[in-house]
Amino acid sequence: MNIWIDILTPKQILFFTPLIQELRARGHEVLSTSRRYREVDLLSSKMSLDMIFVGKHGGGSLQEKLKASSERALGLSDVVEKLGLDYAVSFSSPECARVAFGLGVKHICISDSPHSEKVCRLTIPLSEILLAPWVIPYSAWRSYGIGEDSLVKYRALDPVVWLRRRSAEVGRKEDYGLDSSKKTIMLRLEESQAAYMLSSDKSYSKVLLDTLLVHFEDCELFVLGRYASQISAIQEAYGSKLRIAEDVVDGAGLISVSDVFVGMGGTMTTEAALLGVPTVSVFQGGNLYTEDFLIKEGLLVKLGNVEQVIDTVGDLLQNQDKRRYLQTRAKTVLDSMEDPVKVVIDTLEKDAQDAGLL
Repeated sequence: MNIWIDILTPKQILFFTPLIQELRARGHEVLSTSRRYREVDLLSSKMSLDMIFVGKHGGGSLQEKLKASSERALGLSDVVEKLGLDYAVSFSSPECARVAFGLGVKHICISDSPHSEKVCRLTIPLSEILLAPWVIPYSAWRSYGIGEDSLVKYRALDPVVWLRRRSAEVGRKEDYGLDSSKKTIMLRLEESQAAYMLSSDKSYSKVLLDTLLVHFEDCELFVLGRYASQISAIQEAYGSKLRIAEDVVDGAGLISVSDVFVGMGGTMTTEAALLGVPTVSVFQGGNLYTEDFLIKEGLLVKLGNVEQVIDTVGDLLQNQDKRRYLQTRAKTVLDSMEDPVKVVIDTLEKDAQDAGLL
C-alpha cells in the first residue's frame, strides 16, 4: 500500500513512529508530513524522523488558524496529488482529511478527543474509518456524522504505544538535572492555543504556579511548557524560582522520576497515571473519557480548584505507600491493554484486502 501519514504534535510523533516503522517493515510505502510547530520541530530532530514540513501552526488567533490551515491544505495537495495514495492517516488533521477527501483518497482518523469539537467536525465526517480507545462510547462520536460500523475500538489508551516500547529501567533525578535531595513536582501547562481552550481561564496556570511555590518552597517545581511565548512568559514572571524546560525533553522519563505530576492537558496526564506516578489533573477543556477511566481505576485524581490541588499534592508527597500501590496498579492496567499500532495496521490491511489492494 501507499500511505500518507500527517503528524501534527509530539504525541503523534511518539504514536506514529512505530506505526511507520512497522508498515515499512511489511513492505508498505509511507510518506510522513508535518507542520512547523516548536515541540514537533525539536522532537522530530532528536528522533531523526524523516518528514516533509508543509505550513505552520496557526497560533492562538482564529483568523490565523484559518489562514494557516487553508495555506497548508493547498501546499499538501501539491505534495501528495501525484503519489497514487491508497490511504491517508492522521490524528484528526483537518488539512489531511480535507486534502484526502478532495483527491478521492480514504482518510483513516485516529482520535481520543471527542471534546475537541472543531477539529472533530472538520475531520470525522470526511473519514472512512475512525479508530479510538474503547473507553470512549459511540455516543461521543455520533454527532460528528460517522456510523457505528465505521468505528474501530482498541482496548488501550494512546500512550501505551510508546510506554510499552520504552526501557523498563527507571532513571535517576540526576539524569534529568533534578535535585535528588528535594521532592519534585512536575507541572504540564495547558494547550492554551487549542481551539477548545480559547475561552478557558487564562489566569489559572499563574494562580496555580504562585500557590504551589508558596506551599511547597522546599520542593523543586519543574514546568513543561508548549509554546515559545508560554515559556518566555513563565521565565519572565518566575526567573529562578522554578525550572522550565526550554528544549524538548524525555517526558516519560522525567515523569517517572517525579514525586507528583500535575497535568493541565491530556496526554502527559495519562502517561503519568500509567507510569504509576501520583497524578492530579486540573484540565479545563471539558470531560475526558480517558480521565474517567483512570479515575475509576484509582490512578488519577481530578480536581477543580487550587485549594484542593494543594491539599492533595501535599498528601501525595508524604504518602509513600500510595506511590507503591499506584506503581503496582498501573503496571496491571498497562499490561492488560493491547497495542494500538497492531490494531491500526490490521484495520488498514483488512480494508485494503476488502478493496482488492492487497
